[in-house]
Amino acid sequence: MISVPQMVMIGGNSRNSGKTTMACSIIEKLAQLHEVIGLKVTNVRKGENDLHGTHQQEMATNYTVFEELNPDSHKDTSKMLKAGAAHVYYICAAENIVEQAVLHFLSKYINKQVIVCESRSLRGIITPGLFLLMMRLPAQGKEKDISEYFTKADKVFNFGGDFGAISKFAESLQFGNTKFVWS
Repeated sequence: MISVPQMVMIGGNSRNSGKTTMACSIIEKLAQLHEVIGLKVTNVRKGENDLHGTHQQEMATNYTVFEELNPDSHKDTSKMLKAGAAHVYYICAAENIVEQAVLHFLSKYINKQVIVCESRSLRGIITPGLFLLMMRLPAQGKEKDISEYFTKADKVFNFGGDFGAISKFAESLQFGNTKFVWS
């Protein structure tokens, strides 16, 4: 496991579970005192290309690192940029090479910045400073099996469109001395 103590990782059980809303709320808060990097990582499995949006580049290899520069589109990465992240990156990787892609990203783009990452599956590779699990009940679209992630989560949120708990948590979140604390 790769330890990244300055990373907040956010995963969820389905689409529209509040992951991006949480990420943007945390970015807004932490960007007041820290340089924040937004990150979205997706594993592409056969037949899923249409689920991950288009980022104006084809995968030239088994993975692509794309920097989001447009804060005005509907994409999650654009929303992170608009929320105040200094830079936002999207990593799209074949399932069997995601670890290599992330190691490349960390070594090339990260130098002690706070990272707010939207990815559940990355939790099998990285031990972040804070792992949040967003649950939409009932799940919207295809529900993912997240049973292995419950014991790894520092906090679980049940999201049904109420942004109050997300706002309250993000507002209380602080980062210092390589640790996240919240009330």
